[in-house]
Amino acid sequence: MKRPLLVAGLCLVVVGLGAIGVRHESKAELQRALASFRANLPPDARFEYDRAYPRFFARGAGFDNARFIRGDVTLTARLLTVNNPSGYLTTGLSFSKIHAESITLAGPVSGKIGELTLNKLLLPPVTREKHNFSELPPLSQIHFHHGQIRGLALGTPDHCSATLAGAALENFGHDDGNAATMHEAHFACASDSLPAQKLHDLFKLPAAQLGFDLEDLHESGVRYARIVAWAEDLSRQSDPGKVMPLGPHGDFSEIPSRSEGKNVGFTLIGVHFKTEALSSRQWKEGDKRLGEATLDHTVITFSSPYPLAPFLPDGIHIDKITHHGTIDTRTDLAAITVKGETPRSFGFEWSMNLQNTVAPDQKHEPSLLSLSMNYRDDASNIDDLLSRFAAMRNQPLAQFKSTLALPLALLTQKAPGLDAVPAFMLAPSGHSVTISFQPPEPLSATSLKDLAPRFSADPAMAQRWLAPPILSSSMK
Repeated sequence: MKRPLLVAGLCLVVVGLGAIGVRHESKAELQRALASFRANLPPDARFEYDRAYPRFFARGAGFDNARFIRGDVTLTARLLTVNNPSGYLTTGLSFSKIHAESITLAGPVSGKIGELTLNKLLLPPVTREKHNFSELPPLSQIHFHHGQIRGLALGTPDHCSATLAGAALENFGHDDGNAATMHEAHFACASDSLPAQKLHDLFKLPAAQLGFDLEDLHESGVRYARIVAWAEDLSRQSDPGKVMPLGPHGDFSEIPSRSEGKNVGFTLIGVHFKTEALSSRQWKEGDKRLGEATLDHTVITFSSPYPLAPFLPDGIHIDKITHHGTIDTRTDLAAITVKGETPRSFGFEWSMNLQNTVAPDQKHEPSLLSLSMNYRDDASNIDDLLSRFAAMRNQPLAQFKSTLALPLALLTQKAPGLDAVPAFMLAPSGHSVTISFQPPEPLSATSLKDLAPRFSADPAMAQRWLAPPILSSSMK
């Protein structure tokens, strides 16, 4: 299974194909449909059950202890019902409802699902020349009006696990009316797992534990099918330079949209991020799309393999983080501001202007037009950080700061635009530093990667880019 964690919960749709053509209130019709289905299965696949019976009022079929077996994958459902099947493999299949209880999955992904329900399910056309009957189409091409799952607990031999108390999804694969709820979701993968290695290979990030935790989420407007289509493209791509942004799949969020979450956290490359509460919304005013988000009581912690983990505090506590964004769909220009503050400790603000954000592609990548970063130290956070480095050298803080004078001077010599940084590093408490970057040309991910070779070939260009007014700094 190439996408085991994505399709495990939907594999029962395969079993539902056994009821195709059951439109008559007759057990003989059901048996003929099942015989035809079994005859067309690949040689290594079987569909078994203890009992099959027509569901007269639902114009479908029910199965007790249904089992679908193919290769090393066995899928079992204590109860499976399929209502109102219609259509054909070559034109597309629809079901008014598929419901399964007490599901067990054994194979590359193993575990249990308490209950799964899909209402108004539509499968895209499948031809036998391209697919076997036992293969599901890509998850992003499936449509359903309402999906609900509860009691999910799955795992893989390479130490990935997923648990979910319950979730519901509305209008998957449709452009409008998307909504979701999720309760008690936990996902984790060890550093030697396939997802961790995939990230390492694609983006050259350190192979480290991955994790995601969520206590509660309510949202409306996220088009999950488009995000899944992008993820499917990513999983098939071996060259990260060719990974397409979300743009080619269309907007992945409806306008308006909103979300609220509780105790949301993730772990990536040794950084663990957790926030007690988050809320966000998007809306439109004329040609402009606007968005805002708020995160309350956020904690960021660091561990191996994050390189600076030994020197950082046990946790960075941010009382409130706010985000504001505006995209002008007429000019394709965007402005983003992120602010964070912990009273009587520190505050920061990042602002940037971008272009090509509405529908980016490989020829028109999102590009940076300007960037401004401000950090305010209201306590002694920088001094505390420097004290950790000083302790490793068995030096008092004042002596360690004196050793920084030469490297800081060399820094400002190579990058004159950072001339305010040395003074701030030597006396940060009660002060703030602002760094501004106004590149003479838009900077995309591709052009940023090519910048270092250009600097090496043209030192004068590097000096211009690292000096005011392109790069500048100030201290207050």
